[in-house]
Amino acid sequence: MTRAEKLIETFLGCEGPYPYRDFVRLLEFLGYVNRGAGGGSGRKFVHAGTRHIIRFHEPHPGNEIKPYLVRQVREQLQERGLL
Repeated sequence: MTRAEKLIETFLGCEGPYPYRDFVRLLEFLGYVNRGAGGGSGRKFVHAGTRHIIRFHEPHPGNEIKPYLVRQVREQLQERGLL
């Protein structure tokens, strides 16, 4: 099993917080490019093919994204057939 497959598997099964670093790696593997979002903790990822945008705030002071964001992004990625 590749690292990307492991990231997808853990993301699909995640019910709680998810590590931010793994979240970014997952999005990049799925074809999203980090476009930043200006100043502050806002982040914007744009899919290279479909131009779909995922916006969220980088977690601070911790390093895990909240469960509600995991659910929202998972639904969006599944709707687009990426997961």
